[in-house]
Amino acid sequence: MFDIANLSLDVITLLLRIAVVFLLYFFLWQVLRAITRDLRIEAAPASANPYGQLVVTSAGQTGLAVGKSFPLGPNATIGRSTSTDIALNDNFLSAEHARMEMQGDEWLLEDLGSTNGTFVNGFEVRGLTPVNDGDIIRVGRVELKLVRA
Repeated sequence: MFDIANLSLDVITLLLRIAVVFLLYFFLWQVLRAITRDLRIEAAPASANPYGQLVVTSAGQTGLAVGKSFPLGPNATIGRSTSTDIALNDNFLSAEHARMEMQGDEWLLEDLGSTNGTFVNGFEVRGLTPVNDGDIIRVGRVELKLVRA
């Protein structure tokens, strides 16, 4: 005897299984799309920014990846506060720790009265200090290297 209730239940079960498989593949496709987009953004050349960037050379205990870069604008503040241009999660940083400013073709670094100081190549910053390509800036326990295009 032909049972229409079982047939319709089997069809519904089959359609639900197909929908789950479709959604799984759609989810994986979206994940791969997001990953490739992020990789393309990370692979953008440093020359895309005329001001250069700060690259993490030692992350301390912040959890940042060594090699992570922070693009620079004509002025940049470094600190623990999320309102700064370069926010670093380090307890040894002040909320607004240091400021970098481009004057002409030269970067100048200034400590903003931080408790633990700001250092360029191991020397403490006192007043406006010039920073050149390749110099290491230490704020708190984080070391950042200036890379210019």
